[in-house]
Amino acid sequence: MPLSLVNEGTQVCIKKITGKDDTIRFLNRLGLVEGETISIVSSCAGNLIVNVKDTRIALDKSLARRIAV
Repeated sequence: MPLSLVNEGTQVCIKKITGKDDTIRFLNRLGLVEGETISIVSSCAGNLIVNVKDTRIALDKSLARRIAV
């Protein structure tokens, strides 16, 4: 299931990240790597704020769709 469909307050584990190599590298640098546990802080129109490794990150819905949980 894509990260964009997860409800607020839910904690999930990243299963896979899809997309071009640049996109995957960008998300990995932010701490979004396969096997990492993240929680959804806020969701608005598909755009998300997630908490990963004690850091909050804003993701637009196109990036959130590339992260499978």
